[in-house]
Amino acid sequence: MSIPNVDRVEAQRVGCCTVMPYVLPGGITELPVTVSEDYTLFHILNDYSITLWKRQAEIIVSGYGLVNFIIHPDYVMPSRAQDVYKTLLEHLRQLRSEQNLWITLPGEVDRWWRQRNEMKLVAGKQNWVIEGPGSDRAKVAWARVDGDRLVYQTNCSA
Repeated sequence: MSIPNVDRVEAQRVGCCTVMPYVLPGGITELPVTVSEDYTLFHILNDYSITLWKRQAEIIVSGYGLVNFIIHPDYVMPSRAQDVYKTLLEHLRQLRSEQNLWITLPGEVDRWWRQRNEMKLVAGKQNWVIEGPGSDRAKVAWARVDGDRLVYQTNCSA
């Protein structure tokens, strides 16, 4: 969890450019930091709301990506920042409830991503199916271009 998906401060082509985990040479699963860090939000943008985080999460979730925060304990010690952090946690709890999001620890994401990499997509008699350990948690999704957007549809027949 060390590589941001974009430059932290400026809109430049820096970072890993993905909101999905990926495996580095040597077998380490990288979980990119996909939302603005707390320092940037509080001390550079001087924003003590979750508006930016909510918008970033909305975009990432719409593409089935990983919403990954880094919250530094020393930056959320002041009561103003702590209030923002509590609001963020409440918002995430609400998203989990309303959209059935999987909110977990990095080790669980690593285990899932490794299982996912071992799964196979196989043509069944009527549908495409996923085989392999953990496949009961996986879904087949079809992507299509709709105007200027990439749209995903799950549980489709072949």
